[in-house]
Amino acid sequence: MTTKEKIMAATKQLVVSQPFDKITVTTIMAITKMRRQSFYDHFRDKYDVLAEIYSTEVKAAVQYCGNYRFWPQTLLAMLTYFDNNRAFYQNVLKLDVQNAPEEVIIDHLKTMVGQIFTSLGDIEKISIDTSYCVFLQKTLGGTLFLSLKEWLYHPNSLELQQEYHYLKAYLEDGINGYLLRTKRIDTYQKHSEIA
Repeated sequence: MTTKEKIMAATKQLVVSQPFDKITVTTIMAITKMRRQSFYDHFRDKYDVLAEIYSTEVKAAVQYCGNYRFWPQTLLAMLTYFDNNRAFYQNVLKLDVQNAPEEVIIDHLKTMVGQIFTSLGDIEKISIDTSYCVFLQKTLGGTLFLSLKEWLYHPNSLELQQEYHYLKAYLEDGINGYLLRTKRIDTYQKHSEIA
């Protein structure tokens, strides 16, 4: 494990076990048993570590991110990742500060939505207006984030598979609506089920 990975693992361990405002660079580095300066060789601050944890782990979890043909697999992998890391993200998403990783997550979801629709345009040989694609990124990416956050926090949240099926149907409705409107399909197309 690299120094950077050790710092990320220590931070993740601390976030799950104590309030974030009690976590300092010193407490993080005490767990790694490395000198404090090593932290600053890799990160600006503790919020930077949270953003890097998300970016690194979600890339590993979501292999087909942005490919229209695999968006249901991407969605399921992403939900599974958040479900497996629920305690960590419940604490992370409570943070209401300027450098909180919420923006990193939202930007990632928006980028993913944009890539999926760009990929859809390439596969279906249709042109998607850039401003409309930006609108889709903003609205669908934002909606996905809010739904995800609600699912993570709600004490009686849906089981993973049910949340997946609802979000999949929501996205499928939007994609099929677009394809019907652009006359690329004649009837509603259901993406194959996973699990």
